Amino acid sequence: MNFNAFDDRTAGLYTIAVSQFALVFMLSAVAVAVPALGREFGASASQLGLVESGYISAVAMLLFPVTRLSDKIGRGATFACGMTLFTVVSMILPVCHTINQFIVLRVFQGGGGAMMVSTGLAIIADLYPGPGRARAMGIASAGVYLGLSAGPWLGGLIVTNFGWRWIFYGGAIPCAVGLFLSLKTLPVRPVIARGVRFDFGGALFIALGMILLSQGGSHLNDVAGRIMLGAGVFFLLCFVVWEGRAKAPLLNITLFSGNPAFSLGSAAQFISYAAIYGITFLLSLYLQVAQGMTASEAGLILMAQPVTQVVFSVISGKWCERWSAHLVATVGMGGATLALGAAIFLGGSRELWFVAGILALCGAGSAMFATANMAVIMGAVTREYYGVASAVVAAMRTTGMTVSLVFISGVFAVVIGPTALSHENAATFIKAMHVSFIALTGFSLAGVLMSARARSKAGKKE
Repeated sequence: MNFNAFDDRTAGLYTIAVSQFALVFMLSAVAVAVPALGREFGASASQLGLVESGYISAVAMLLFPVTRLSDKIGRGATFACGMTLFTVVSMILPVCHTINQFIVLRVFQGGGGAMMVSTGLAIIADLYPGPGRARAMGIASAGVYLGLSAGPWLGGLIVTNFGWRWIFYGGAIPCAVGLFLSLKTLPVRPVIARGVRFDFGGALFIALGMILLSQGGSHLNDVAGRIMLGAGVFFLLCFVVWEGRAKAPLLNITLFSGNPAFSLGSAAQFISYAAIYGITFLLSLYLQVAQGMTASEAGLILMAQPVTQVVFSVISGKWCERWSAHLVATVGMGGATLALGAAIFLGGSRELWFVAGILALCGAGSAMFATANMAVIMGAVTREYYGVASAVVAAMRTTGMTVSLVFISGVFAVVIGPTALSHENAATFIKAMHVSFIALTGFSLAGVLMSARARSKAGKKE
């Protein structure tokens, strides 16, 4: 397969890679810009939590409905719509006047991201049906790692020298190029497929559940917030029950029954992202609010995590060929749990090498877990269910991210309250951070136990 000749298929591949980069860059880079946003808008800690949780919760709640929509109108059309929405919103976000406007637009940006992430890898599978598929998938995955690695450093550099608005202007440029390429190279004309039924009930339940969950978590200090949080959990449970009975479900619940490797691996996937994802958000605030660092300085420290993730993603793949995949996943989850536990001891005067060590250990452990756990999950289903299993993995990842940020927003709302974050209330922030890390460490320990039990045929040493 010739990847050097820039034909329509190669252009489509690099378009997908750009979309993968943009989705995670708008998480990792914006995490560094959160303190600057808070200062300009006078936002409370809970509102700053919604900047990230609103974005990722939109991805989570739309992932399954958009996947079914792509079956109805075509993957290319869905992808192009998502990239258009993502690009346009990225250009509008910098001109917001209030934090509430910003949060609402971040939700719409997440909606565009859901359309891209739910269809991008499937489009690559269509473009490369032969032996070149694995290499093409690797190029697309490189976009994810590049976004994770470049986000904290590049975002911090942009915020320090140009202001937070240029994160969105800069991010919109490659998206605009990708949109142009997608319109030129991908089959973006809608093709209505007959006989594809849409599960409106399931879509409504998951949308209500994710919206109420994110809103309730950020207002946990009042009664209305606690009611919304409980209602969010209720609607998510309704989604699970509904999908088990729906004739054309968005999520095939039967995959979880009688398949402990798949169900435990999926649960561990959710717990991993729910426990680990918030560490970048918390330590970004810690370095800037408690340590007084600039955004670019904090970004350099935060790069320790994605850099080790890139390295150990490659290494752990080789380890899975020598040892059982579920054992590699368990060791990785254990390392990430140790990092979360160590973060409990961070204080106002902790050495920066200690912070970097925590991030590096967390990155190495989470990368080992992610690679090996994917082998466990995919090895637990037959080939005909690979697509559904991939969607479940993505759903567990995005839902876990959402829960992580919602939980942290709730802790901020209870411990810090509605006051804006600043160096003057750094001691209160550190207290909230400690509470968060204690809970996340305990949650991560449950994931270690589940990962240890999630043994599939792929997880056995040959």
